[in-house]
Amino acid sequence: MNKKKAIVVTSFGSSYEQARKEQIEPIERLIETTFTDYNVVRAFTSNIILRKLKKENIFINTPEEAIKQLIEEGFEEIIVQPTHIIPGFEYDKIKTIVNILNHNKNVHITLSNPLLYHKNDYKQVIEALKTYIPQVEPDEAVVLMGHGTEHYANASYYYLQYLIENEQLPIFIGTIEDGIESVIKRLKRDKYSKTVLMPFLIVAGDHAHNDMAGDEDDSWKNILSTNNIEVKTITKGLGANEAIRKIYINHLKEAVDNQ
Repeated sequence: MNKKKAIVVTSFGSSYEQARKEQIEPIERLIETTFTDYNVVRAFTSNIILRKLKKENIFINTPEEAIKQLIEEGFEEIIVQPTHIIPGFEYDKIKTIVNILNHNKNVHITLSNPLLYHKNDYKQVIEALKTYIPQVEPDEAVVLMGHGTEHYANASYYYLQYLIENEQLPIFIGTIEDGIESVIKRLKRDKYSKTVLMPFLIVAGDHAHNDMAGDEDDSWKNILSTNNIEVKTITKGLGANEAIRKIYINHLKEAVDNQ
């Protein structure tokens, strides 16, 4: 008798319906079509977003709720695939849940990896970025806004930037946590007067529309403009990029092989 198998696609989440449709659902659909013998379910880790959605009568499980429900339904093999970018606090939270629930003898739960985990992931992300960013003029650079964290995994952004610079690509990564000031210094150092501002986030939700491209004085768009740097904004999350989605598929294939 075949075992019942499931994949829990675990995202931070978004309260923007369009962002969910354009950047989370494509990842989930690709997983469904690639791993046809697995039942694919959705989970969000952000309690704030889950509460917002509840008010709209949209009910999505946390990873813990999703895994427990699958165990109750008799699933014996469960893989949790985070769509997070780095192995930070959200990933640690999922890892703790998996470790606790793995004590059930009737089920085997495997935790797959976020986008940037293995050394080779960074190279693949850079190749994906080449298909994601627009063509720029000689005096124009791409500024990517990541989230950032106080977790030591924040170093992932700096390692990615190091590899981007080695390839001499006109891409500068900053994070909400660390601020845009160091990015502006690098833009001025390299004499860039124009930028294309994009989110380095799986989903272009609240951070992309407000912190990055919003009309408030402290948005990245307005801070760049105040520094006499011309800005074009693109509010499209990485989840819309096929090459990025394929990296998650590679992680899942590795998790399946390790089950």
